[in-house]
Amino acid sequence: MGRYYRLTQKISDEMASEILRELREFQEVHTAEMTEGNKYLLLRTDEDLYSFVATKALNICRRVGNGCEISFARFAIEDLAS
Repeated sequence: MGRYYRLTQKISDEMASEILRELREFQEVHTAEMTEGNKYLLLRTDEDLYSFVATKALNICRRVGNGCEISFARFAIEDLAS
């Protein structure tokens, strides 16, 4: 199961690409994707690593996204249907 995080401000496609590139460098991150319009960040990792990964994502978003922050929005439950 993954988790969606809402971005607190609009970011450019270039910023989104850089955020995803940096997140994907962490071996703990299984999936890092932006939704259409860069409004949400989808992260998948091991359940016990979400705190670590979310903190890394927040720091990267702040730095690359000019102060953009993230907040938990919802679980990605589509994985449960398969």
